[in-house]
Amino acid sequence: MKKSVIPFVLAFLPAIAVALPPGGAGPASMSDAFMQQLDSNKDGAVSKAEFLAPQEKQFADMDGNKDGIVDRAEIEAIEKSMREQMQKMRKHPAGSR
Repeated sequence: MKKSVIPFVLAFLPAIAVALPPGGAGPASMSDAFMQQLDSNKDGAVSKAEFLAPQEKQFADMDGNKDGIVDRAEIEAIEKSMREQMQKMRKHPAGSR
């Protein structure tokens, strides 16, 4: 059975979107953005290791006590931190003084 690459590409759309600056000169296409984000050694191809590296980094960042497991308490701590950052952003929006 042939596996589809679409679910994997969809998983990286948020990272690709970050590579596309609003109103600015960004990559010419989604494939350019994909390669810029994931082809870390710039050889024109994305290896499995390069593809998985952002997810591994995200997991490592989420694993606060570095035990190789992300538990509910760690997720709740991330959620709290994000909520606090969003509240700060609402109080002091970018460009305001």
